[in-house]
Amino acid sequence: MRSIFSTPLHILYDKENCVSCGLCAVMCTTGKITASEDQSPKIRDDAPCISCGQCIAVCPEAVLSTDTPAFTAPIEDAAYRSGIDGDLLSRYLKSRRSVRVWKNKVVAHNDLTQLIDVAAYAPSACNIHPVKWVVVSDPVVVQEFAQASIAALKALPADHPMAQLSQMLIANAEAGADPVCRNAPALLVAASDADQEYGLIDSIIALSYIDAFAPSIGLGTCWVGYVMIMLRLKPELGSILGIPKDWTPQYAMLAGYPDVSFSQIPPREAPEIIWK
Repeated sequence: MRSIFSTPLHILYDKENCVSCGLCAVMCTTGKITASEDQSPKIRDDAPCISCGQCIAVCPEAVLSTDTPAFTAPIEDAAYRSGIDGDLLSRYLKSRRSVRVWKNKVVAHNDLTQLIDVAAYAPSACNIHPVKWVVVSDPVVVQEFAQASIAALKALPADHPMAQLSQMLIANAEAGADPVCRNAPALLVAASDADQEYGLIDSIIALSYIDAFAPSIGLGTCWVGYVMIMLRLKPELGSILGIPKDWTPQYAMLAGYPDVSFSQIPPREAPEIIWK
């Protein structure tokens, strides 16, 4: 199990160029960095670090850095944050649609890697980041899972609680459809160790990042509840996807290149809000 403090950052500090703004100390939640009298950072060896990187991210002069391999990355210009068009971003998010019709094309590994890379930056409770990934990029394997799922449903007794739903799925499959995986070319399963309290929540957040980012690189996605139903009904089906026995699947998402485009944003009812 990954603990809160299992990968502390090795923080490097360039004293010569520090402007003593004190922001790093303000952002630190564990006391690893405190402010000296002149507001310059004081990095404590006796305090824990959850490797959130907030101190590095907030430093206006980039005097804080790390040589921890997993965290070394080029410093990017943060000016884009103020340059984002709010109306455009709003329309982009509102136009997000579930895709269930795909081009007959294998998803490039580079595109799938980009999805996982973005998901790695999703918020995580205490920065633990418990999410592990099973990425099925072979459409044959996706179909093998879908067909095995239908076979498992056919074997259920007539009085099983899922009998009514299973009959509907079986009928769709026998009519030539794929009601489980929608003939998607790729499948992503977010998982975690069984003892991770926030495994499901962090998985959903990470998948939401993927869902939002995917259209920007030409991919479509679809949250796929039937896959999770089958993995919980018949955990042994996870072996088809390559899910290790000591991993707990939390949620799954289909991915591929859409074979349909959307030109309108459908209406939504206004949510109930209580203002205090």
